Amino acid sequence: MPRLLRITSEYVAQTESEVNQLIKDATTNGGELTKKIIETKQKKSKGQVVDECLKVILQVTYSLLWDEEEGE
Repeated sequence: MPRLLRITSEYVAQTESEVNQLIKDATTNGGELTKKIIETKQKKSKGQVVDECLKVILQVTYSLLWDEEEGE
């Protein structure tokens, strides 16, 4: 039977609290956060920052490729 291994998602957030909520929401279905990348992105015009956001990449792992047996 097929099973979900992992999901990698990319988001745009404006604040750290939004990032924290994204992380909380991503792991509510029983998965484990296995990768988190947060990058600050800036839009510039004539050398001045005119807009800024956070690019968030989250990887949530739900199961391994092979189930580990106890005692190994």
